Amino acid sequence: MATAEGTKGQGRVTVFSMFGPVFGYATTLVDDRQVAYVGPLTPGVEWRLLWRMADKCMRPRDRSESEHAKWIITQANRSFITGSDVVVKLSEADWVMEPNGRRVELDGSWSNQDVLVTGNLTVPALAAEQTARKFTYWPHYAA
Repeated sequence: MATAEGTKGQGRVTVFSMFGPVFGYATTLVDDRQVAYVGPLTPGVEWRLLWRMADKCMRPRDRSESEHAKWIITQANRSFITGSDVVVKLSEADWVMEPNGRRVELDGSWSNQDVLVTGNLTVPALAAEQTARKFTYWPHYAA
């Protein structure tokens, strides 16, 4: 597991709920590689929850770090493309990914992404009601 450095960005941010908590998804081009940034926005939720959720939802044979990363990207991209569980889409917003998250270089490109960075994310433009936990029938996946 590679530890991710903190970073700041500005651009499109998709805010979506998954099993209760709210997450943010932003992408940037870094050194000719598309990087996906995904992290929790709900207060008190820590970025490692994404990896536990992936582990609970994946088949036992698909439990590699790269496969977990692909699952996380798929969930974020699903919300961006289909609008599923979207709280809000921001076309131009500042965002900050805290340091000490997790960086995974993918085996090839996945959903047009080459790298996944997960960490605690902040989007200052969001209101408290947008980052609050949402209702779900499946809260046990986020436990």
